[in-house]
Amino acid sequence: MGKATRSYQCQRCERTFARLEHLQRHDRSHTKEKPYICDKCPKSFTRKDLLARHERLSHSSPTSGVGQDAATPPSASRQMFDGLNMLASAVTDPSVSSASYSLLSAGSASFAPRPNPTDEGPESSGFSEPFSGFGPTIPTDGEDFTSFFDSIPLPSHPYSPSYQPLPLFPAFHFDTPPIYHQPQKERPAESAETPSSSILPRHGTQIPSLQTEESPTTYRSRQPPSSLSVTTQCRERIGALLSDYANVIPNPYIPSRHALSRCLNGYLTGYQEHYPILHIPTLDLDSKPLHFILSMATLGARYCREPETSTALYQVAKAVTLEHIRREFQWVEPNCGIARDPRLASSPAARDKNLLETIQALLMLVSVSSWHEHDPPYDESLHMRSHMETLLRQGGLNDLPAQDGSWESWVQSEERKRTRLIVFCYLNIQTIVFDVPPMILTEEVTLDLPCTEIEWQAKTDSQWMEERSQSLGEPKLQDALASLFTHNLDTKGRLESFSSLGGYVLIHAIIQNIWLLQKARRLPGFSGNSLSASEVTSLELALENWCQCWERNREASIDPFNPHGPVSFTSAALLRLAYIRLNADFSSARRLQTWNPDDIAQSLKENLSVERSDRLTRAALHCAHALSTPIKLGINYVAQTQVHSWSLQYALCSLECAVLLAKWLEEATVASPSPSLTEQENKLLGFVIDMVMEARHGVSREWLLANNTRLSAIVTRLWARLFTADYIWELVNLMGRALNSYADLLERMS
Repeated sequence: MGKATRSYQCQRCERTFARLEHLQRHDRSHTKEKPYICDKCPKSFTRKDLLARHERLSHSSPTSGVGQDAATPPSASRQMFDGLNMLASAVTDPSVSSASYSLLSAGSASFAPRPNPTDEGPESSGFSEPFSGFGPTIPTDGEDFTSFFDSIPLPSHPYSPSYQPLPLFPAFHFDTPPIYHQPQKERPAESAETPSSSILPRHGTQIPSLQTEESPTTYRSRQPPSSLSVTTQCRERIGALLSDYANVIPNPYIPSRHALSRCLNGYLTGYQEHYPILHIPTLDLDSKPLHFILSMATLGARYCREPETSTALYQVAKAVTLEHIRREFQWVEPNCGIARDPRLASSPAARDKNLLETIQALLMLVSVSSWHEHDPPYDESLHMRSHMETLLRQGGLNDLPAQDGSWESWVQSEERKRTRLIVFCYLNIQTIVFDVPPMILTEEVTLDLPCTEIEWQAKTDSQWMEERSQSLGEPKLQDALASLFTHNLDTKGRLESFSSLGGYVLIHAIIQNIWLLQKARRLPGFSGNSLSASEVTSLELALENWCQCWERNREASIDPFNPHGPVSFTSAALLRLAYIRLNADFSSARRLQTWNPDDIAQSLKENLSVERSDRLTRAALHCAHALSTPIKLGINYVAQTQVHSWSLQYALCSLECAVLLAKWLEEATVASPSPSLTEQENKLLGFVIDMVMEARHGVSREWLLANNTRLSAIVTRLWARLFTADYIWELVNLMGRALNSYADLLERMS
């Protein structure tokens, strides 16, 4: 009945309203008009009730008796805003003294404003505001307090996931076969035959030092991303749009606009750095659909360490997104007598934009639900990823919009390309974690690799043109991958380098290849699960070539403060995982999908075996490198202050490092190894013992080597200590508990 009475339509967005005054107020959200002007001060307001509230709070006489219950006494008001100004200074200026904080805390009881359950108060950071009937929002706590809140800049979160332990990749030289040249300090771009020395050694290893090392490269500090602010009008739009989804959300709740702003900025400082799919310089919240904003806020709330807010937002965002998909992209065939949704008759460009934003919203929801057993359940991510794959194929897996040479058209094409490639990578992460088949195979993807982060982050047309003019262009993924697997390509066909995100996509493609080969080896007719020598040689060549290209990338770094973001750093960790998986089939042994640490530990013990070889020694050395940095900094210090900021992908790689190193130590510390340990194995064993003695005072070499499981158990516990902090994602804590269970099994064997 309510919808039938709407007769007032907005000419700008075609929304309809039941009452003329509602349309007039809505129209001011387009024009930003503030027609209600205070006659006592220069302030103006969009609504008359806000003006009346302002006059009552700011200009009413304390002796008039009008509004005395609501207004703050002048002296208290001055004291309150002095305190608020002090708080603002504390946020923006770290030099504010501790005495100032004490003064602010001591006085807060006497001058703090009363909590107000309505829109803009600081107490409404969670889901405290029902949109009953989806009518007008209740007036706020006052324009003065809102202005103060708006004046406080949102600082970069100190727990940014880009801060991760720094892996060490120096030159490795146990032996140097004469057919390879010595690594040069300066690697010219044309020396493609120089074996990689800083990331992945193929022929030789060198034990790292536990002494502090100087960083050879100094970077400027990474600039914080632009912040997002949810306006009152934007929040009202969210509430109004939710009315269209009353069939799936009868009683929706959303946070205050300040909480929404905080969550959206949590997305920028957390997720966006690792998965740069959104073009932040041109991001306009007012043009984004409801399901996109809610999904973005859901994921950002996790990085803001607000799990309750994230969970509540997730329920709303998931329902809205799935209902949007049902309405917009699913329909019954015409021969069934049911007409297709008329909204699908929009222009191709509008439909492509709708499709892209829906895929991005799904990716955000999958990113929230994949790494928790129940809250939200991870199996919902497996359900939603099927929608994501379907929409990708429906929109053309490799189709991009045409470009006319302008910055705007390039942004649209690049954002669509990046979204597709990162969805491919994220589905691959689920394959690595849960041992589920990949939904998109590498061979299906024919897109170009992504551009550099400098181009992607350009804030103006002119900046982009300057960077684009220096770019050599991006190779196609298939051509780049073929180049990595090929010997002795001439200069014309050789892949010289790739962008940071391009290297990330390529290492995921190689890991998928390893997973498929290992699964094929489990079929009847194959003896053992190990890859053949020819397969390992081919994959090692690809990893070697990948390293050379990584080193030529001017944006690549294993420095977590790299201004170009942590993508290349994460790629280096994935490289370690790829190299480990050449030596051991972790795919079916980890059983993370059980969410039971004891089952995981038992499976790792029984279903994963290794055999001593030069390749295994080099893989174990990589694992020792990964542990050396936390030990240098102090395991307890890292576990309590830094480890919660590591990305899930880095934690996943570290789990496999921990287990492979423990397996190698079991083989290397038997009483009478046959054959005897090689020089390389003895050096690596000595290095591991030194690390353990550095981390655990009072232990001796003889005690550590009393049996072949004691050292393995201790090293495993060192790893486990790094995974027991307060992580954003439950899966990481599961890894820590599983490693402790694995160490228990080893100790029972000693």
